[in-house]
Amino acid sequence: MHCGELQYQDTNMQSVVYELNSYMEQRLDTGGDNKLLLYELCNIIKTATKADGFALYFLGECNNSLCLFTPTGAKEGLPGLIPSGPITFGTTIAAHVAKTRRTLLVEDIMGDERFPHGTGQDSGIRVHSVLCLPILTAIGDLIAILELHRHLGREPFNLISGIFPCVCRGLAKQTELNDFLLDVSKTYFDNIVAIDSLLEHIMIYAKNLVNADRCALFQVDHNNKELYSDLFDIGEENEGKPVFRKTKEIRFSIEKGIAGQVARTGEVLNIPDAYADPRFNREVDLYTGYTTRNILCMPIVSRGTVIGVVQMVNKLGGSAFTKTDENNFKMFAVFCALALHCANMYHRIRHSECIYRVTMEKLSYHSICTSEEWKTLTQLSLPSAIYKEIELFHFDIAAFEELWPAIVVYMVHNSCGKTSFEQEKLCRFTMSVRKNYRRVPYHNWKHAVTVAHCMYAILQKTTGIFTELERKGLLIACLCHDLDHRGYSNSYLQKFDHPLAALYSTSTMEQHHFSQTVSILQLEGHNIFSNLTSSEYEQVLEIIRKAIIATDLALYFGNRKQLAELLATGALDLNNRAHRDRVIGLMMTACDLCSVTKLWPVTRLTANDIYAEFWTEGDEMKKIGMQPIPMMDRDKKDEVPQGQVGFYNAVAVPCYTTLSELFPPSGPLLTACRSVTRSTQCLTA
Repeated sequence: MHCGELQYQDTNMQSVVYELNSYMEQRLDTGGDNKLLLYELCNIIKTATKADGFALYFLGECNNSLCLFTPTGAKEGLPGLIPSGPITFGTTIAAHVAKTRRTLLVEDIMGDERFPHGTGQDSGIRVHSVLCLPILTAIGDLIAILELHRHLGREPFNLISGIFPCVCRGLAKQTELNDFLLDVSKTYFDNIVAIDSLLEHIMIYAKNLVNADRCALFQVDHNNKELYSDLFDIGEENEGKPVFRKTKEIRFSIEKGIAGQVARTGEVLNIPDAYADPRFNREVDLYTGYTTRNILCMPIVSRGTVIGVVQMVNKLGGSAFTKTDENNFKMFAVFCALALHCANMYHRIRHSECIYRVTMEKLSYHSICTSEEWKTLTQLSLPSAIYKEIELFHFDIAAFEELWPAIVVYMVHNSCGKTSFEQEKLCRFTMSVRKNYRRVPYHNWKHAVTVAHCMYAILQKTTGIFTELERKGLLIACLCHDLDHRGYSNSYLQKFDHPLAALYSTSTMEQHHFSQTVSILQLEGHNIFSNLTSSEYEQVLEIIRKAIIATDLALYFGNRKQLAELLATGALDLNNRAHRDRVIGLMMTACDLCSVTKLWPVTRLTANDIYAEFWTEGDEMKKIGMQPIPMMDRDKKDEVPQGQVGFYNAVAVPCYTTLSELFPPSGPLLTACRSVTRSTQCLTA
């Protein structure tokens, strides 16, 4: 946009400031000549102050003279700066303002003896009133002079006219601060680990903000009542930017020095002569070899507590820090608090990560099988008499505890083929899975092998229906479906705000079981699916995930109802992925509940284990004044048989009924469940 294109219908102060801000953002985004940009901004100010004209001067080559800027020459590639004389008193108003760096409002320029040359311009029109102001950087460096004119016969400039350029300078200052904060945010989010970079960034701006020679930032250790720092301003520059050096951390008592007092009291201290102040701690100067003259020290407060102290040292271009420096610094200290909060938070996270890694290392040592364990498994063989029993639904593994891992390997080989998994990896995986089951009464290694056996028996009687990937996934899912179970229900974990409930809001333990499964697969030498393609690997993991999640009994009721409707209407299609997932979900529930399909004596013993867990959970609830449901209340043992019958009729029998309709060869499961229900019913008589 050229200056000739700028149109202003409304010279209201608020609207012009808004337009000025928008225009600055637009031009800064598109880039361009900074001198021309500043000229166009001055043209906006001319309109806002109702001036008849203006002149913009820049510094000459040696910064001791002024040059008038001409936009026409700048646009056409011609010289845009015309020499206008030295910066000195007794010549022009622009030279005077450049010398003093103070805004000047003159009602009658021709009658003012201080400026014998007036404005220094001969345009043929008599200038009467002049408003002249310096354009300074954030640290006070002069970059230009703006001279606004009103002709003879016009009302002279007044206080409001003088205020407007100050508003513009404030706007520029705010824009600069906004840019800085955006830069800080970018630095933090682009490289969150480099917190020193963020602190350096803030310290650099703090120095520029108050024009200080050095800057120090101390953090507060309230536990040891100390201030400490390991990042120091060494007074050198690299490509125009201050250099900060990370060295050995220094610490000193919070009772010492000016920084210590600020940390204790939370008050700002502005010390014009450091060595004349008894509170000054000379130890830092002795350590760094630097001489401190004056200090501006500011607390960094977070949540009402001083967490750090920023200390600006030695005012440049002045004898001491001013009240304006204090006010600007107070505003900036808020952002220092944000940076320090992020630094401390990052430090705590890093510390927690280190603890986590050490814990995981110890956990891995205790949860991974030894080479002796998996090698022993490779040598184990099953008694010939067991092979026929394994094919039966009511097979009870209790008498073969030492052989449970070998039974798992046999079932995998017999269902999926001996070459489906590498023998060494399968043995390692199986033994590590065993180690990751806790010694709880029911949801333990024995239960895992029992459930895997039931799935094996179903798969053996439904050959040709499930793919090789599905058979592999379902057997492994059953083996791992209760990994790291703590013996407590999902509702218990949620009521007690257990960390697992925070991680997984639904199907809490089931999601944890799957996570543990993946963790074991990722251990060195444990990935039994390493021979699969990446696509096949993703498929089998999804099969395992869905199967394990399906063991959440809360999901069973809706799933069985949908399957029953599909069967009743003849709409079931095993080629439909959603229908197939529902069938697999029902199979997982049937396997998970298979203890009710064993012989009556076996079922009774298993029920004792289940209630041992239930009652432990109920006891924990009673400790905090909560009343557990009847089946978890050990004071209601007499109601157990009645509760079991209710569970069998409401959950187990419908499950096996639907399964037998899907796969008639699974009928023995339903028959056995009904038999157990009748036997339990007798106990209630």
